[in-house]
Amino acid sequence: MTCDLLLNLYMNSAQGMYLLKEVTSPLLWMLLISYMMVGMTYISWKEFHEFQSPRIRSANTHGTGCTLASCIAAELSKGSPMILAVKVAKQCVETALDYSKDIVIGNGLQGPFDHLLKLKSNALKSCRAHHFVPSDLFLYAVTDSRMNKKWGHSITDAVRAAVEGGASIIQLREKDAETLDFLEAAKACLEICRLHDVPLLINDRIDIALASGADGVHVGQSDMPAHAARALLGPDKIIGVSCKTPEQAHRAWAEGADYIGCGGVYPTNTKENNQTIGLDGLKSVCLASKLPVVAIGGIGISNAEAVMAMGLPNLKGVAVVSTLFDRECVATETRKLHKVLSQSATKAN
Repeated sequence: MTCDLLLNLYMNSAQGMYLLKEVTSPLLWMLLISYMMVGMTYISWKEFHEFQSPRIRSANTHGTGCTLASCIAAELSKGSPMILAVKVAKQCVETALDYSKDIVIGNGLQGPFDHLLKLKSNALKSCRAHHFVPSDLFLYAVTDSRMNKKWGHSITDAVRAAVEGGASIIQLREKDAETLDFLEAAKACLEICRLHDVPLLINDRIDIALASGADGVHVGQSDMPAHAARALLGPDKIIGVSCKTPEQAHRAWAEGADYIGCGGVYPTNTKENNQTIGLDGLKSVCLASKLPVVAIGGIGISNAEAVMAMGLPNLKGVAVVSTLFDRECVATETRKLHKVLSQSATKAN
């Protein structure tokens, strides 16, 4: 059997470090599971993907390795691609670690974490999305039909260029589109995003998100409340909420949102009568929020580093519209912004 192993995995659940690539051989996948269960490392000479998260300080870490392996195997059996399977498994383990950190079982140095947390009514508040990964907010691209029309770009061309340039999540915001046109565009864009393992969200339109199979929605303060959207979408969809104040951030958490879009940080022409909250307003929301935050509003290549340099742990990225889509070459501008954000992240570390 010719085995093409494209995997390099270092796993330490308590510290949240994962190095991953794909396994294309079922036999090697089974071997990998065995290695993971005893905490070993299988190394190849190929490229790898790296997933990092803040350390969760907990003594209740017994069983994290086999739980991670089991979650990955379960996601693969559902047909998920390898990268998504690891993202989902990683999030599951981290959630269990965080929920279990204050549990006291016995007097030993290491305790087990709680595998049954999702059966408890208070474990995940309003049942947030299972597949949401906060790091996906890193470079958040929001489409604009008027800008696409200005430059002669179709919505699918614009989305394809953004994801190829490094966008980590896409939001379709098509305020002027007819329902049928919007639905067809959403389905076409979802196919593109699936090829790149990039989540696709729909602005406001719950019906379009459901009919197209998109990964979730983003709603504003005057749109459907997050708890109502969750009731319609269920636990597998991502829900983001626009917030300008700590009070709105608290409400978004209580209603089951997965992340907050905070702004406008700087003045912008994308939205009429949009109140600017500045860096201080962004900071106050981040400090008050239990959710990951993406900054939005007037952010571009010239000021993105200043936003991320604030060093707020739950500020995961920036959301941009005109910086990407009001340009002739969307892919080039996306690559430029991705480079700036990556350099900022490197400095922060």
